[in-house]
This record gives sequence, structure tokens and C-alpha cells, in this order.
Amino acid sequence: MYCGKSKINKKVAFILAAAGLGKRMGLDYPKQFLEYKGEPLFYSSLKIAFENKLIDEIYIITNEENLEYMNKFCKEKELFSKVKKIVKGGAERQESVYNALREIKNADYVIIQDGVRPFLEDEYIEKTLEVVDDGYDGAVIGVKVKDTVKLVDIDNEIISTPARDFIILVHTPQTFKFDIIKQAHEEAKQRKIKVTDDSMLVERMDNKRIKFIHGNYDNIKITTKEDLKFLK
Repeated sequence: MYCGKSKINKKVAFILAAAGLGKRMGLDYPKQFLEYKGEPLFYSSLKIAFENKLIDEIYIITNEENLEYMNKFCKEKELFSKVKKIVKGGAERQESVYNALREIKNADYVIIQDGVRPFLEDEYIEKTLEVVDDGYDGAVIGVKVKDTVKLVDIDNEIISTPARDFIILVHTPQTFKFDIIKQAHEEAKQRKIKVTDDSMLVERMDNKRIKFIHGNYDNIKITTKEDLKFLK
């Protein structure tokens, strides 16, 4: 267990993105509801966030058809002292996160976590908050690549080999100053810009700094059937 001693005197909101469909896993139900340690997969990260003293509010995004289930689940687990809103997800993750950001009325920092990345640690929360509190606009957890990386074209012909020392695999949590990440999402919506993670939106803005923090290689996202072995 991480025994840090951060004193973040700012209001922190936590967004759990749990509105996936499980298409790549071939399931007939969302993968965030897979059973893990006797509970739905999303609860692993939700429990960490609920118990973390640096987090003031939690916003959970889920599919429209699962809103009732999620409300019932949070009520049974007595989570509504910190869970402020169950938010209906959008057609894509980017829209879902924006829906949650619009529900947050007053926060200094926002942590965004994948609901199907069940190995969240208090250390990730604390370290990313420390970086943002120290002046950065955002902080992301990830790992450096171990293998040589190749760029290929549409025909799978190798184009180049970038230096792997400067290439990372990005995970969550990703933590940002609230006003900045909300503005980044609003601008992307207006300009119809599509991205695959929240950091990309802030990276597009002028004079914004995001820091990479090395996490653990087992902080994976459960995406395909092959990933299920990590849940044992």
C-alpha cells in the first residue's frame, strides 16, 4: 500500500467512465459488469476512489439502460455520500466524459478513470494530483514501451523506427485542472474533433503542460478476451 502524505487543499472530482459496450470482447453485456472478486469490474476502481480521502466527489458514467442498476448498486453499497451523479453516457467515450464534466459545478481538479481498468491505486491518484497541484495542467499514468516500435503505412510496409525511450503507453487515471479539461472538451465539441483519450484534447491547447508519471505494467484495460487472464 502506498503511504504518501499529500495535502491537496483543493476540491477534487473523480469521473469513472463505465459506459462501454464490450463489443471487442464479444459479450452480450457491457464488459464493466464482468464479475471480478465477486463484484462487477467497475467497482474495483470505484471503491478505491470512494475510500480515497483526497477525492471529494464522484461522477459515474454508464449506459442509459444501466442507469437504474447503477443507482441501485450505489444505494446498496452506501456510496451516495460521495457519488454525486450517475451520468448517462454518450455515443462515444469522449462524449460521455463531456457529459460528466458538465455535471460538475465546482471543482479545482478532475481525475478521469476507465471503468474497465480495475487496478487503480491510491498512489496514482496522489501522484497525479501532486503534479497538477504543483503547476502542471495535467498528469497521466502510463508505462514506457519495452519493445522496439515500428511505424507502418496502410499497406503494412515499415516506414520508420522511432526511439522507444520517448514512447509511452498511456493508462488512466488522467488528472487535470477542471477549467482546462472542460474547456478542451468544449472546444473539441464545437470543432467536431475526435480523440481517443482526454490528454489529447489538452495537448492541442496552447501553452499547456502535461506530465507523464510511470505506473505499473499490470494496470491494464480489460478490452479483449485475452485480457481476462489478468483478472484471476
